[in-house]
Amino acid sequence: MKNKAHTLLKNIIVIELVLIAIGLLFIQFHKLSDKPASSVLIIDIHGEIVDSAHSNSYHKDTSGKNAVSVSAEELIGILQHYENDDNIKAFILDIDSNGGSSAGSDILIKQIRQMKKPVIAVVRDQALSAGYYIASATERIFANELSNIGDIGHTSIIGYTKDDLNYKECYVSSSEFKRMYYDDCEGFERTQIYKEKKNHLIKATDIMAREIATFRNLPEDHVLKLADGTIFSGVGALRLGLIDEVGGLHEAVDWLEGELGMELDIVYYREMMHE
Repeated sequence: MKNKAHTLLKNIIVIELVLIAIGLLFIQFHKLSDKPASSVLIIDIHGEIVDSAHSNSYHKDTSGKNAVSVSAEELIGILQHYENDDNIKAFILDIDSNGGSSAGSDILIKQIRQMKKPVIAVVRDQALSAGYYIASATERIFANELSNIGDIGHTSIIGYTKDDLNYKECYVSSSEFKRMYYDDCEGFERTQIYKEKKNHLIKATDIMAREIATFRNLPEDHVLKLADGTIFSGVGALRLGLIDEVGGLHEAVDWLEGELGMELDIVYYREMMHE
């Protein structure tokens, strides 16, 4: 009798453990896959923009803090995946970036421009250089009154040796406003290498400015004049046509709901990854 009772108790415990395991699996699946029927997905673009997928802004580094860069390849993968998710009706790029890779921003912009679902941008503290370039490719830009906007242009680094002894780095920029933030090149700017690099950056900035003008439906001459590395406040950027509205996430979601004619639940990609 005692053995039967012991066996029965063991069976009950095993069944309970199996049920608990099934329940935990269901909860985990629910967290990762169950989204409201009509949602807007918030995707962070925080920190430096790089092209390689080796950087992941949604994984934490060894200090426990989020990484300071975001991979364009990773962002493209997210957009492509959720473009095919019927529950996701639109995307908001949450931008807080002072720029980064020209190659990375270029491939990301191409993806944004071919999206069938609406993609808009909300700027936190800053959308500068490549960060603004990406924002300009979206359907609408929202920013705070004091957000830093613009810094249109390019900067690159040339390494060289001084007196054949000391290694130096010279920052080459498309304009003086962008260069003013960096160290002096100690005469290296007189070299042919420097002049060729600067000329290349000027041409790249010209292309960038013309594309921004197309994205924003602005006169090319207007944007070319702004492409000197100048940084504008949110209010100034609105006046110049670089953003569409002073506001944040709430205003952005309201605008999307009006455009789509439906209420939207907010889903944060970073929270889905960390659950």
